Amino acid sequence: MRRSLDAGSAQLPLAYAEALLALAEELGVPRECLLTAAGLRAEALASVSGRLGFADFYRLASAALQLCDEPALGLLFGQRLNLSSHGILGYAVLASADLGTAIRFALRYYRVLGLAFDLEVREEGDYLVLSAVEGVPLASLARFAAESLLSSLYAIACFLLGEPPQGVQVGFAHAAPDHAARYAPAFGGADVAFAQAEHCLRLPLHYLQRPMALANPAALRMCQEQCEALLATLDLGEGLLTRLRRLLLARPGEFPDLESAAKALHISGRSLRRHLAASGTRYQAVLDDVRRRLALQYLTTTQLPLQEIAGLLGFSDPSNFRRAFRNWTGRTPGSYRPPR
Repeated sequence: MRRSLDAGSAQLPLAYAEALLALAEELGVPRECLLTAAGLRAEALASVSGRLGFADFYRLASAALQLCDEPALGLLFGQRLNLSSHGILGYAVLASADLGTAIRFALRYYRVLGLAFDLEVREEGDYLVLSAVEGVPLASLARFAAESLLSSLYAIACFLLGEPPQGVQVGFAHAAPDHAARYAPAFGGADVAFAQAEHCLRLPLHYLQRPMALANPAALRMCQEQCEALLATLDLGEGLLTRLRRLLLARPGEFPDLESAAKALHISGRSLRRHLAASGTRYQAVLDDVRRRLALQYLTTTQLPLQEIAGLLGFSDPSNFRRAFRNWTGRTPGSYRPPR
């Protein structure tokens, strides 16, 4: 069973906060100023657990974005997160036999990091695709978080391989920002696409067999035991928001209304509304996000006519689909179709 983040109780490694504070100082924002702007006391970074609450880190990152005057802060921050920043999971990756083993281990235990994303891995042709979608609404931090995640994964891959991997492809769900030109250098000159159905990093499959220089089976077993113990102590029960998204994705063209969705999730409609409100969203917003992602996927990976795509997304009239798509993306559906 997949497990999803509970933003109210999730905790991240303190190393993330320390890395962000150090980066902010280099950009001219003193540590004390950033902590004050975030409403955090220095004692919060001295926890014996070595972890910081998700809400606290959210405030810290929001304050950093406001004070640092650096649009590519997420890219820079991700590059700072080396293996040791990820604690026991980082050591496990380092001790793995090869890159494929390291990735499988990381996907199994990444919840110990308190990330705000649901991660999945799949094979497509000659590529391994690591995809990420928000497990909780990130609002103004969405781009920062996505930049941080993928740039960190790329930096770690470079370290493990001992060289920048060739043929990498990178995709982001958000539209191209004003600093879009800074993305490709952050990923070794890789092709970077925006407004995709998901955030993703594509790595040629042949790299998965690359052995790790510090492979240590005994250390890996020890790390696995600690990760299992850590998962057991963290409140990481499957999130209702993730379950709702999965339900909607499983029924393209037949999206249920709120009451029907609540029944399928074995809760009342009132409870579903309350849980979504506590997560900072509402049912229609979740449904629109699922439709948007599916629309982008259909438009970029199939040759289905717009009328058929509209039907798959629950629109009886293609004109309604075009209007909704423009509201979601600011562009027409046809503008997303790759040239033939």
